[in-house]
Amino acid sequence: MPEVHAERFILAPPEKVYALAKDLEGLKPFLKDVQTLRLLHQEGNRTRTEWVGVAMGKKVRWVEEEEWDDALLRNRFWSPEGDFDRYEGTWEFIPEGEGTKVVLNITYELTIPIFGPLLRRLIHKLMQENAVSVLKGLEERVQSA
Repeated sequence: MPEVHAERFILAPPEKVYALAKDLEGLKPFLKDVQTLRLLHQEGNRTRTEWVGVAMGKKVRWVEEEEWDDALLRNRFWSPEGDFDRYEGTWEFIPEGEGTKVVLNITYELTIPIFGPLLRRLIHKLMQENAVSVLKGLEERVQSA
């Protein structure tokens, strides 16, 4: 299963960075490859969101379930439906000096029958770029708050 990993240091306390990441709809304006991000349901520390991203001019849609751990400043997410065959991962918000190291790990599988193996490397590159972009967007949101 392909995996992507991204890290970013954000000069702000972990609690603030975590809280702003947890507000996914508020994060959406800072995510350049996300066309729509809509909260479908929230109960306690569980959320269900609908995402539409754009890659190579094509829309990719998925529903994401998130479990937020306020005590440990972590998040676990997965997609029970949508275009991905498998999509899951974690966020960690780790205190580091005067700020926060945010770590994003994603495991995914996206089958495109027409192109198959020819596009695997390109898809992996796009997934990695997207993970980096999400963390950059989070940093921009923190700086603007």
